[in-house]
Amino acid sequence: MKEMAIYLMLVLGGNATPSADDITKALGAVGMTADDDRLSKLMTELEGKDLNELMEAGTARLAKIGGGGGGGGGGGG
Repeated sequence: MKEMAIYLMLVLGGNATPSADDITKALGAVGMTADDDRLSKLMTELEGKDLNELMEAGTARLAKIGGGGGGGGGGGG
């Protein structure tokens, strides 16, 4: 999850296609290490894909699930 979060932050920061090395360096800058297996899987899954299209597809899936909400009960007087 942290690898994906750093990937997204790097994209927002202007790096349209962060590499595994970019992610590892960014994590290292804040005292963290990358999980090599997860990072490798993430890079394989994102290879050749447009992040904006993936975000739109994910948003559409979330819309189908819906959300619950239910407010809490009112407080006593």
